[in-house]
Amino acid sequence: MSLDRKFDLERPESVDRMTLSGDGPPDDLLRIQGEKNPYYVHELTWTPDEERAIVRTFDYKILAWIGVMFFFMQLDRGNMANALTDNFLEDLNISLNTVTLGSTIFTIFFCLFEIPSNMVIRRAGPQRWIPFLMCLWGISTACQFFLKDKVSFLICRAFVGIFEAGYIPGIAIYLTTYYKRNEMAVRLSIFWSTLAVANSFAGVLAYGILHMRGVAGRAGWRWLFLFEGLSTVLVGALSFFILPEGPTGTRGGLRRNGYLTDRQERIAITRLIRDDPTKADTNKGVVSKKYLVRALTSPKIWPNILIGFFGLLPFSPLTILSPLIVKNLNLGVPPLVSNLLVIPGYVISLSIMTLVSWSSDKHNERAFHGALASAYYALCILALAALPEDASKLSLYFALIFAMGGQTCWHPVNAAWIAGNTAPVGKRSIALAMYIISVNACDMVSVNLFRDEDAPRFITGFWILFGALMLTIVLFIFQRYHLMWINSRRQQRTTGWVEADWRHYNETTTDEGDDHLSFRYSY
Repeated sequence: MSLDRKFDLERPESVDRMTLSGDGPPDDLLRIQGEKNPYYVHELTWTPDEERAIVRTFDYKILAWIGVMFFFMQLDRGNMANALTDNFLEDLNISLNTVTLGSTIFTIFFCLFEIPSNMVIRRAGPQRWIPFLMCLWGISTACQFFLKDKVSFLICRAFVGIFEAGYIPGIAIYLTTYYKRNEMAVRLSIFWSTLAVANSFAGVLAYGILHMRGVAGRAGWRWLFLFEGLSTVLVGALSFFILPEGPTGTRGGLRRNGYLTDRQERIAITRLIRDDPTKADTNKGVVSKKYLVRALTSPKIWPNILIGFFGLLPFSPLTILSPLIVKNLNLGVPPLVSNLLVIPGYVISLSIMTLVSWSSDKHNERAFHGALASAYYALCILALAALPEDASKLSLYFALIFAMGGQTCWHPVNAAWIAGNTAPVGKRSIALAMYIISVNACDMVSVNLFRDEDAPRFITGFWILFGALMLTIVLFIFQRYHLMWINSRRQQRTTGWVEADWRHYNETTTDEGDDHLSFRYSY
């Protein structure tokens, strides 16, 4: 028995869920799709140890460096929270409302350039496009050293938003060229866990750099922007030589002889195509308007997009304002120490997110994992909203820390859910861009829920965030049964089909990717 048939018998969903085109039974259809890629070998067999070795190589060589890149991106995105503890508002003669306006402007430009970036990333090549963007936003961050007033602050935030747009969905697309669908949630969790590490480290780094206030007559927050921005430029420049084009393009640059042998390259590509035949496509053109329209109008994508919007509403307020909230609690520590006191929240966030993502991949289940993680998050936000006015400072502090622990606990699961349920790659690129837009667009709402007049408890804002998380739970459950219903309808329609029926369907239909009747959604 060939490995292909053995694979199909052991995991029948691999055929049920794949996108097929051709005029024969599943094994022949997979062959037809696979032959679009010169590295695909239909009869190729390998051992589990060989496959694990390839995945480990990707983890250590690709994912690890991507984590380094995201670490510096998060330093650049999160340094505003640290700057606020160093008289940033007073030095520029602006208010907290101006900072929230800056966050809104950042988000607007971020969202505007998200989809265009993901439409050109395949043509430019992610190994070149992503480092290029990184160098530009690093320069924009460093330029905040020279801020003069409200106008210069808002301009810099706009440019950082423009150049950071496209990075996260671009990375998600890039990772799908290395990992199978049931490997993605854990890898995206590792990717986003860098966020927690960066936020934790940012507090320590800021504590040191902000003490440079007075050096060369400059404020500490100016040095913070300069050092972190220039470090980002350096990492971006190195990334041009470290990131490969894909599993079959790892030779060259600082990679010396490459990461994989010839046999490992064939295994790497073949295993991906057997998991998702749409990945056989080697076209590197700009994503067409057809896939843009299909993604934007797909009712199967929008519940996940709304999950991102409502479920991550609390993220920005907690990230930006948590050091300030801790500072306002007057815990009896110096103001700059408040940057260190929020670190436990990021440690909890890292732990919960990793556990949820690992369990989701292991059990191949998305919806209930997301709903339960959202329920934890909602309870923590409820505590911040419901604790009485005379609650002790420590109880408020611990409520804040545990709420920070839920910030991104289901985020990788939802992103992996979208990536695995959307095909072909052009449509997947737009869908992931839409998702990242949604989780950033919510910033324009969320940061404006926390106003100067509501400080220091921001109770009204927390009640609104609690309601958003309850809606998120409903959306997770709805999307599960929505996709189950679609799968059931497709199964009923194709039950009893023989080879001639499939041939006629493939010759007459315009369905492709996840719209094809052979595709089955995961939930």
